[in-house]
Amino acid sequence: MDTKFNPISLESLLYDSSRRVIEIAVKVIEEHPEQLKAMFELCCKPYPISMRAARVMQLYFEKHQEIIPSFLNIISNELLITKVDGVKRSFLKILSFLNGITTIENATLILDKCLECLRTDKESIAVRAYSIDLLIKFAIEEPELRNEILLAFEIIPMDDYPSLKYRCRNGIKIIRNDLK
Repeated sequence: MDTKFNPISLESLLYDSSRRVIEIAVKVIEEHPEQLKAMFELCCKPYPISMRAARVMQLYFEKHQEIIPSFLNIISNELLITKVDGVKRSFLKILSFLNGITTIENATLILDKCLECLRTDKESIAVRAYSIDLLIKFAIEEPELRNEILLAFEIIPMDDYPSLKYRCRNGIKIIRNDLK
């Protein structure tokens, strides 16, 4: 049965942030893939709709990683300008699914954004953690960046954040092992 989809209902579908609601929205997008762009547009709206829409995109792309390249410009551009923590977190996570992070159009800007997120206490732990994950990918894919990223992991104080400290230490091991 072919049903017409009402784009206005996308926003009303995101009435809360529960996992169940987000999974229902993912299912709707799977059934109506033509609505992906409309969901991305919701990522640009004010909080909380933007955060909820970004979470839908994150779960959708976990299942459908093969189509991430088609949306890289939208993801990277919005990541660079958004102030919404949930959007940053979800879009960083989406980028972490990608192989070839150094080949995307805004790769150097994404690298700078990740380093900036890592350096500041203003970002949430999740945003900083996903930034670390992407920095590790950058270091592995682009050998010329290894020393800079290793240095960042070593000098940024993380004593107040054991999970980030562990992630940096683990990243150092991964990068150094990749050198061998």
